[in-house]
Amino acid sequence: MKLGIRITSFALAALCAIPAFAGNRAKEFNVLDFGAKGDGTSDCTEAFNKAIEACSKVKGVVTVPAGTFLCKTIHLLDNVELRLCDGSEIAGWENPEEYDHFAPLRDMSKYDSGDGTVNQNNSRDERWNRALIIANSVENVAITGGGTINGRHVFDPLGEEHMRGPHAIVFGDCRNVRLEGITITCAANYAFMGYALENAVFRNVSISEGWDGIHIRGGINVLIDNCRFETGDDSIAGGYWTGMEIRKCFVNSSCNGIRMIMPSEDVYIHGCRFEGPGRYPHRTSGEKRRTNMMYAAIFEPGGWGAAPGVMKGIRFMDCTVINTLGLIGVSMGDDNSAKDLTVKNVKASGIYDRTAPVVNHRGRCFDSITLQNVTVNR
Repeated sequence: MKLGIRITSFALAALCAIPAFAGNRAKEFNVLDFGAKGDGTSDCTEAFNKAIEACSKVKGVVTVPAGTFLCKTIHLLDNVELRLCDGSEIAGWENPEEYDHFAPLRDMSKYDSGDGTVNQNNSRDERWNRALIIANSVENVAITGGGTINGRHVFDPLGEEHMRGPHAIVFGDCRNVRLEGITITCAANYAFMGYALENAVFRNVSISEGWDGIHIRGGINVLIDNCRFETGDDSIAGGYWTGMEIRKCFVNSSCNGIRMIMPSEDVYIHGCRFEGPGRYPHRTSGEKRRTNMMYAAIFEPGGWGAAPGVMKGIRFMDCTVINTLGLIGVSMGDDNSAKDLTVKNVKASGIYDRTAPVVNHRGRCFDSITLQNVTVNR
């Protein structure tokens, strides 16, 4: 069916500019010079962290040459670019008990969700915040290059859902962040977990398998550009975003393409292709190995616990959606409301369940919805 219904006027809000991040730095530090061995068996954690400490003092680049480097937890510091050369792989250590955890230096409890459930995500939970790479309260930091970060689906029977292990990457309370060109695969939980980020760019990043792809709770001026997602859970998730732009991404998921679980404002999703079914099964589904893709985008503040606030300035434009349950879902908690949603120039086909362009599941819906040149077909 074709819909061109204009329910109310909508003024486009300009997103704040994402500042450029310096890509070339004068001094390079090769991890081999600090004792790392890319043989796939040696513990390279100490060598990586020594190289990063030296690099941070002079604002440089830590280079990782071709090879497989086993690590526990790498700690990124201010003014460091971790550059993964073609053919390089940082691989996670098999024992989840040997990873460090992100420990916030200020109260981040507003980002907690799922308290008291098997999916409790708590900013103070040491086990849940374990990660292969951690950046804590740093600025001017990047992970770039053509290499791979492999979480190896490290199993943790004491982790979330009695199976999830360390995240591949956790950045918390960081400014001026860039991830570009890298591949993240087989994360034991999220590929990237971010708390309270400001000025962050994700460009040409490829994420496969694992659970969530890029999950950010608290983000100001965030750009996700030309990234490829083939995830076992939500591809992009989180909330409390201000100035989030998601553009020209390929999104394939065995859950939702975009899932906002906390209120946000000035969110611009455009030029993306959402396509199911998922290439990799939803890992939590176990033996069912479910691959059906849910919504291209679902906005559900309060869906995973209280997250009070207002959604506004949500734009979903110039996108293609194929083989999903529905186009856009909405569900709001008791402490939430939503101002405006614009859906424009969207073609959806192979929709296997809910052909209404916007489906409200719970609570209030948006005060105003503008639909223009939207086509939804089974």
